[in-house]
Amino acid sequence: MKSILAHIDKKEVLLHALFWLIWIAAFVVIQSLGQRAHEYFVWLMYYLITLPVFMGHTYLIAYWLVPRFFFKPKYVSFVILVFTLLVLFSVIELLVSNNLVFKVFDPSKVFSPGYLNLKNILISGLGNHYIIFVFLAIKVGRSWYLSEIRKEELLISKTETELEIYQYQLQPKLVYSLIDEVEKVITEDSQKAPDLIIKLSGFLNRFLFEGKEGMIPLQLEVKMMEEFMEIHRFALSERLKINFVVNGNLKPFVVPPLLLLPFLNDSLKIVYECNNFFETTVLIKAERKYLLFSFTIWSEDSFCVTGNDNMEITKRRLNYRFRGKHRLIENIDDNFREISLEIYF
Repeated sequence: MKSILAHIDKKEVLLHALFWLIWIAAFVVIQSLGQRAHEYFVWLMYYLITLPVFMGHTYLIAYWLVPRFFFKPKYVSFVILVFTLLVLFSVIELLVSNNLVFKVFDPSKVFSPGYLNLKNILISGLGNHYIIFVFLAIKVGRSWYLSEIRKEELLISKTETELEIYQYQLQPKLVYSLIDEVEKVITEDSQKAPDLIIKLSGFLNRFLFEGKEGMIPLQLEVKMMEEFMEIHRFALSERLKINFVVNGNLKPFVVPPLLLLPFLNDSLKIVYECNNFFETTVLIKAERKYLLFSFTIWSEDSFCVTGNDNMEITKRRLNYRFRGKHRLIENIDDNFREISLEIYF
C-alpha cells in the first residue's frame, strides 16, 4: 500500500481536488442564485452526491477513451463508446439525483414517473458533457504548457552543455594562440624572452584557474584583460598603442568569464600578421545596473578581420545569461573594427 501511495503525485491530486471543488462551488451558485438559502443546500447535496458519477464519466473519457481510441485513431469505436457512456452515466445520474437527492432534500423536484425515457436520458447526458469539455480543455492546455516548459528546459540544458564545451575549448585555443604569437616575437627579439615569460606565466596562472567558473567578478575579468593586453603591448612595442580605460565601481558586478578576450585575440592577430602601426582602445564603464564594454582597433592602412564564430557564440552566451538585457554591436570598416557590448541589470 505504501509503495502505491509513494507513486501518487500529490500535486496532481491537489489540482484535481481543486478543480472539482471549484466546479461544485460555481454551479451551486449558478443553480441557486437569487433563490432562498435552502436551494443552495439542495444543490450542494446534489453536486456532492452525484460527484462520483461526473468524475467517473469524465476520467473514463479523458484517460481511457481519448488516448485508447481517439489518438490511435479508432474513430468509429470512439463515437460508439462515447454514446454508450453518455447513456449509461446519464441513467445513473438521473437515478441518483432523483432517489438520493431530490426525494430526500426537496420532494418538489422529484421527477415524474417515466422520466427514464430516451429523450430525458439524451438531454441529461448531453447537458452533463460540459464538464467533460471543460476538463479536457484544461488538460490539453496544461499538457501543452508543460510540454513547452520541457522543451525550454531541454533547450537550456543543451545550451549550457554547448557553452560549457566552448568555454573549455576556448582556454586551450587562446593559450595556443598566445604562445604561438609570443614565440614569433622571441624568435625575432630574444631579449624580450625573460620578461615575456614572466608576464605570460602570471596571466596563465589566473586565466587557467579563474576562467572555469560560470560567472566571475568583473574585477577579475578586467584584470585578465589588462594582463592579456599588456603581454601584447610588450611583445609588439611601438607597433601597438593600447588605451585601457576603466570607469566606475566594478565590485558589484559578475560576468561570464573570457567574454571579450576572444575578440581581443582575433583583432590582435592582425597586428602580428601586418607590419602596420595599430592603436586599440578598451573602455569598460560601470554604472548602477549598467555595464559598457567597448573595444576598438584601427590602423592607417586597411586590414581584414577573418572569421566571425566568436560573435555568434558570444551572442548565445549573452542570451543565456542576460536574455533581453544586453546589446552587442559590431562595426567594421577597411581600417577599423569596433565591438560594443551593453548589459543592463
